[in-house]
Amino acid sequence: MSAISRRNALNMIAYSFAVLLLPTGLTCASDGSRPQSGILPLDEHKQMQVSPGDRCPVCGMTVIRYPKFNCAIQLKNTVTYYFCSTGCMIRSWMHPEIYLGTAADRLHLPVVKEYFSGRQVDARDIIFVYGSDVIGPMGPALVPVNDENYLTVFKKRHGGKTQFLLKNLTDVKWYEMTGRKMVK
Repeated sequence: MSAISRRNALNMIAYSFAVLLLPTGLTCASDGSRPQSGILPLDEHKQMQVSPGDRCPVCGMTVIRYPKFNCAIQLKNTVTYYFCSTGCMIRSWMHPEIYLGTAADRLHLPVVKEYFSGRQVDARDIIFVYGSDVIGPMGPALVPVNDENYLTVFKKRHGGKTQFLLKNLTDVKWYEMTGRKMVK
């Protein structure tokens, strides 16, 4: 058996145990009243552990299919929700009671992948660009870039109509950018 085959076999065994041993409180209520959280939480380094069964709580897409765009929100009790794109994650961060079935004071950490490096970082420390030529799983992408220098490079390569910090985003700003309401 090759090293890759052994690694894949070990990953499948670990995944199976994670599913079997998952505490009941981390899954969707049987009546469907709450969205299903991720199978695994963020790891000890606050990095995502997206599993094949994880689905975006906003749109229902299979998160693992979009590795460049997936992101997460971890609650204070370590329950983690994975998203197909930054747009779905931001909607949930702004309105967790609607999209996650939880109160805003239970939110702990939003994680995104920085566009150039792919590093997983706190979404509160990143600049988001909207209106570029980058297309994500849900259409025009909200692209996370590290800082003003990266923003300049990104806009030269891909354009971008507007940029924002997560802490400055409002429902009105979202509507002005996207032409869509944040809450359906």
